Amino acid sequence: MKKKNLRQILIPAFIITACIPITIFTVISQARLKKSTLDNMNNQAEADLQKSNQCLNMTLDKYETILYDITTAEDFLNLAVTAKESADIMETDAYNMRSEFSHICNRNQGVDGIQLVLADRKRIFYDRLSSSSVNSSWIEKVAVPETEEMLSYTMDQENENPERMFHISRKVVNYWDISEDLGEVILSVDADELSSVLDVGKGSEIYLIDDGRIVGAENEKLLGRTEDILETKRVSQKSITNTRSGWKIVLCQSLSEYQRAIREQIVFWLLLAVAVLLVFVFLIYKVTEPVMVSVNEIVDAMKNLEKDNFREKLAIKENDSIEIQKISEGFNDMTERIYHLIGQVKQSALEQKNAEISALEAQIDPHFLYNILDTINWKAIENEQYEISEMLVALAEILRYAINDAGELTTIEAEKVWLEKYILLQQEKLGEKIELIFKIPEELETYKIHKMLLQPFVENAIKYSFRGCKGEHRLTIEAAKAEEQLHLIIVNNGQCIEKVRLKELNEGTKIKNHLGISNVRKRLELYYGEDTAVYFENILSGGVKVHLFIPIQGGNDDADSSH
Repeated sequence: MKKKNLRQILIPAFIITACIPITIFTVISQARLKKSTLDNMNNQAEADLQKSNQCLNMTLDKYETILYDITTAEDFLNLAVTAKESADIMETDAYNMRSEFSHICNRNQGVDGIQLVLADRKRIFYDRLSSSSVNSSWIEKVAVPETEEMLSYTMDQENENPERMFHISRKVVNYWDISEDLGEVILSVDADELSSVLDVGKGSEIYLIDDGRIVGAENEKLLGRTEDILETKRVSQKSITNTRSGWKIVLCQSLSEYQRAIREQIVFWLLLAVAVLLVFVFLIYKVTEPVMVSVNEIVDAMKNLEKDNFREKLAIKENDSIEIQKISEGFNDMTERIYHLIGQVKQSALEQKNAEISALEAQIDPHFLYNILDTINWKAIENEQYEISEMLVALAEILRYAINDAGELTTIEAEKVWLEKYILLQQEKLGEKIELIFKIPEELETYKIHKMLLQPFVENAIKYSFRGCKGEHRLTIEAAKAEEQLHLIIVNNGQCIEKVRLKELNEGTKIKNHLGISNVRKRLELYYGEDTAVYFENILSGGVKVHLFIPIQGGNDDADSSH
């Protein structure tokens, strides 16, 4: 891999450094622009939909009023009742009704026809498009809504009529007998009257949807098409349902303005990034030029240093930066020290070699110590000092157990044997007998614990609890399983611990005279981490109970059982 100089390293670093804030600002700017644009589009869409809905309600309200006036007129109701009760309508009455329909059509712009559909489906109508009340190419094609609603609305699905229309139907109710159905009056209105509903701002389009089909649109080619056709356009859609007619008003907003704003922002940030990067590159070349000269001089001096030329010095230039000056001064000091240290190292190496030889010569072999103890033991036996002999044997066993593989795992059974010998020596030192009791299930004796894990607790009991305490001294060690942990209990019948000291011991506070306990805690943390706990408690009848929880290490028979 080709090595790079300082300038080649700095330029990409500065470019990346410049790109990070630009990228962050670009992302934030794009996110804010997107949110702002979409919020504006949504607000405009909501306003346009509400406007269209209001226009539709106003338009429908106008024609509903016409229908209401017709169906509540007393003359009209009398005629409708008469027509229902008699087989034939008097021609004079029918003529008057058609004449009234004609006047309504001619007085109200957009009304293309009115018809009364009697219960027997006989129709009395006026068609404004053909100015006829006898013949019509479309009147009878208008379906009578089959609904219990007083008002209903339908829209021509296809352009079969000369002009597209929407139809408002109102039931005719006999106010003298409201349970009697006299028929329906259908008002047919030119669909162009809904142009105000379809009128919306630039970049948006309004569509009227009835029963899943487009029944109102500025683009007449879409009339009669299913609503799904609108989903293929690259537009944002929002809709609202008119509560009167049940028609859905769909607003389609073009995304071209939003996309154009996004493109402009991207181009702006790209141009800004290029400009910033060019400025950075230019500044890097200018700023690093004197630095590169000084750095190259330092590199050359270091190469000479590799050739054992320790007497070469770097010139300290006033124009250099403080850092370069410090590097040069440090380099000069370093070469001077190296020169002197080389001689010292040679001398130290010779002295260290001599010291290692002396240390090896002075090293005591543990076997030599065991042999000396064995020799003293036999001397004691020869002089019939059997108690001293027993103590020497116990001491030798204790030393051998402690020195061999110190800190390694052993079994509870091996620890028991070691503690018995340890108690033997301690009771001789104390001058009083100590009764050692083990309550350990046989199946737990092969479980592994670390060597001399219990010794500090036993020593503390002898040193603090038994001292000055009259009567029998009893030390009990118990073991049990507690779920996934081994629960070891050390109980003595000596003196209790002061409350303050007991609190310090349980909180793990370092106590001057109880360093053994602090060391045990450290050992436990090293051995088991957080899966261990030590707890002290006083016994009411006298004495102290120590609870030790450690993870179960297994009960293999191959544990270290050396004594």
